[in-house]
Amino acid sequence: MQTVQSAHTDVTIGWDDRILSTHTLPHFMQSSTWERIRSDGPWQVKRCVLGADPDFPVLVFERNAEGFGTLQHLPRVSGLAPADIPALTECIRAERGNAFATKIEVHQPRDDALVAAFESSVWLPTRASQYRHAVVVETGSGEDEVLAAMKKRARAEIRVAERNGVTAGRVELTEENRRRMLHLVRKTEERTGAFFRGACYLERVWTAFSEHERGQLYFAWHDGRVVAGAFVARYGRNAWYKDGGSLRDRPQLMASRLLQWEIIRDLAASGIERYDLGHVPPPAEPDAPGQGVLTFKSAFARDVLEYMPAFLLPHEERAEAWRRGESEFIAAHRARMGDYWY
Repeated sequence: MQTVQSAHTDVTIGWDDRILSTHTLPHFMQSSTWERIRSDGPWQVKRCVLGADPDFPVLVFERNAEGFGTLQHLPRVSGLAPADIPALTECIRAERGNAFATKIEVHQPRDDALVAAFESSVWLPTRASQYRHAVVVETGSGEDEVLAAMKKRARAEIRVAERNGVTAGRVELTEENRRRMLHLVRKTEERTGAFFRGACYLERVWTAFSEHERGQLYFAWHDGRVVAGAFVARYGRNAWYKDGGSLRDRPQLMASRLLQWEIIRDLAASGIERYDLGHVPPPAEPDAPGQGVLTFKSAFARDVLEYMPAFLLPHEERAEAWRRGESEFIAAHRARMGDYWY
């Protein structure tokens, strides 16, 4: 695993070009933008080349896990085939430094042959830090095709919002609009009990993506009032629903439905081919929390995508204690610090 010198000041030449050309589903967590964001916190970030390919670039994140040591994390990596895993594994083992374990989360649809390849190389199943199930809209198919592929209820609710006078579109990430967006996020947090990162973290993420021209804020309005908002991250020809919030004093407006439709239209017009609407609970688990989110998002595309599971490569005996106790460790950190460890 060769370490490559970082260059935070240049986001257009070098690193991102390499990620976008080698990863099959390039994710923003492997971008120089995410590198900049995470480098400002407790994570140390290295640009590396793994042994899966003569030039397979990957951002490797490291953080001290109190009581365990250094954990190495490779989030949202793509472009791996079963035949790549033995060489990747040996490369990580040889260059793991003082890490007690390495976690990898592959940003590809679940592939049983790839799962078997990881297991054969002694990677162990572990807790995922990122969502495993998502609704993805193929925006590259064109606006008409996307609309036709939606469920009937989504098309009906878009028309309801339009009749109610709801409008939606891009806005600049001004100080005032950041405050409005944070207000929407907190209202949603209070109403649903969902966890959101702190204001400083969210603003830092939005600002970095906006400055690198890889993120955009969208609002929906009714009678001159902002009633819903979404921040969308972009990387290459892919986009993600990163953060969102809404007011629900008048849910019959269907403002969030129209907001997402206008985002989809804007992404399609700008050349984005794939829009990941983010986490949904596994559709095969009807008792899992978040059924309302599943109902809302799955109306935009009929299938729910399952990504690859997370794997842990142990380097020391303590790795097994971490693997078995990670969920408890994460929960204790959140209770103590009010934030997500990853």
